[in-house]
Amino acid sequence: MPGPHLRNDINIRSPRFLLARTVGTCWHCRTTIPLFALAVPPGHMALELDDEAQDEETAVDTWRIAADSAFLFYVEYLPAAVQNRLKQFTQSYRLGDCAVAAGSYWANHCEHCGSLLDDHELFCEPDGAFLPTDESRARIIHLAPIDEAFEAVAAGYAYEPDFFDAMA
Repeated sequence: MPGPHLRNDINIRSPRFLLARTVGTCWHCRTTIPLFALAVPPGHMALELDDEAQDEETAVDTWRIAADSAFLFYVEYLPAAVQNRLKQFTQSYRLGDCAVAAGSYWANHCEHCGSLLDDHELFCEPDGAFLPTDESRARIIHLAPIDEAFEAVAAGYAYEPDFFDAMA
């Protein structure tokens, strides 16, 4: 797992991660663009509220080992090492401000017009770029394994995504 960090709000950890890539259309200029996402494989750790606590007042956050993969979205923080690795693949997945999400997070930006593409449309809407509704749509998502330590602060966590095994 990753070494010591300076933040106390890290909620995802993994000894490795996946960079997902597909293509989509910019909602602003209608140009076809590459889209990127972060995923973590089975065995990653997620910080969750202890669901076995007797009541909400005694519940504490607990690290749980996940048995399945997950997509991360509304990613608020990535350590410098992960940021540097991402820059080797793309300049269009970067920190940006979104009025809808009321803050900054790592997001896809159109490489033509520079517009931020909100994660909700990509991860939460059926047939969004990273929420395929069938295997054929999943096959156009390519997963590049990155064998490096990973940690993040992510507000969105899509555990056991449909058709993940069909992604290349």
